[in-house]
Amino acid sequence: MLLPDAASLDRLADQGWPALEREQLDGWTLRASSRVTNRANSVLTSGLVDDLDSAVDAAERWYAARALPPVFQVSPASHPSLTDALGRRGYRDHSPTDILVADRAAAAVAAVDPAVRITDRPDDAWLDTWWSVDGRGGADERDVAARILRGGPALYAAHGDPAAPDAVARLALVGEWGGLYAVATRPEARRRGLARALVQTLAGASAEHGVSGLWLQVLADNAAAHALYASLGFRPASHYSYCS
Repeated sequence: MLLPDAASLDRLADQGWPALEREQLDGWTLRASSRVTNRANSVLTSGLVDDLDSAVDAAERWYAARALPPVFQVSPASHPSLTDALGRRGYRDHSPTDILVADRAAAAVAAVDPAVRITDRPDDAWLDTWWSVDGRGGADERDVAARILRGGPALYAAHGDPAAPDAVARLALVGEWGGLYAVATRPEARRRGLARALVQTLAGASAEHGVSGLWLQVLADNAAAHALYASLGFRPASHYSYCS
């Protein structure tokens, strides 16, 4: 499997979790989605701009016009002086996140787990489980999140009662790559290997969609998640953080 560079991984993740509003600023992408998730409400900075300070100024104006705080996603593909330039303006780095990749076939199971259901749209029960674990906000924010999820092709896995799954996960389909998002297990169902089953089943199911490689994002300090994904064949490929 050919390892993508940092800029390619940034673009894959952007496509896998598409903001509701976006606008190009030279090589940067300005993204907004009513404050729901950092990714969908931040500047993707893995591209060239004519003048760094002018680009930051323009981004700040764009977010101010939407009553949103300016947030910048900074990765190895960003301008090498961007973090320092933002620091001089009072921005602080936070939420360091690792990007991991794996060969799809290595992460898949030979046979699909019959307890895991795969669909191409998230129903209300899937959304309820994910939002109960990872959601931040009320009904309006949940609606925005649902619109983001449905913004591109994906596979949705759920385990347990169809009316109230105990674990869910999403695999965004972006060309030959599949991106894992929204892997969530209800607290009472943890330590049963459900996340592993969902990831392996999604990896297997994605073969018929032409997927050969997988990526995911995990917080740098989430040791348990890193251990799980390492056991499934994922390895570090890049990283990023947010400045706000």
